[in-house]
Amino acid sequence: MHHITHHVATIDAARYVEQYRNVPRFLAFCKQCNNYGRMWCCPPFDDDVERLTDGYEQVTVWGTVITFDQATRQACNSDAQRRQLSSQAIDDAWRQMLPFLHAQEAAHPGSRLFVGLCHYCRPCQCSRVDGKPCRHPELMRPSLEAVGFDVSATARDVLGIELQWSTDGRLPQRITLVTALFTLEPIKPSIPTKNSE
Repeated sequence: MHHITHHVATIDAARYVEQYRNVPRFLAFCKQCNNYGRMWCCPPFDDDVERLTDGYEQVTVWGTVITFDQATRQACNSDAQRRQLSSQAIDDAWRQMLPFLHAQEAAHPGSRLFVGLCHYCRPCQCSRVDGKPCRHPELMRPSLEAVGFDVSATARDVLGIELQWSTDGRLPQRITLVTALFTLEPIKPSIPTKNSE
């Protein structure tokens, strides 16, 4: 069993770019991933990623925290089970967040949304593998990491959330998804109304 909560905070866009973006560092991490150059939400991009965040005034950052109860964590005793439970919980969280995030972007003309690994073509592989255009360019958005932002520091400093990873092959207590909307003007932050699964 898991519980989903949403957290939100804002930060000045220029300050966020200055303090939390390091394109060479995070591009190097991306190059180590199997998705590099194989998904449209992943680098390399045709556009200069540093220009993607130019001209914005505010960044609204959401942290979607998936917390597993103790019984679930104790019952999870294999890597395959950990991957399955994590994947199911993350899918539940995205079902809550994606419609909300796209609505936020639509409500603020000129804004730019950063989400993460694309979920729209699964279980099919991304069309980029076949050298074809994105099937859903109106929905696909890259992650903050893909354009050079430090998501761990963002979660810690902006949201007050320390990210957790599985260090022993077991299910972590929580998984956090970090997303952001860059806007041309300050907006009042909000969260999805449904907070738990």
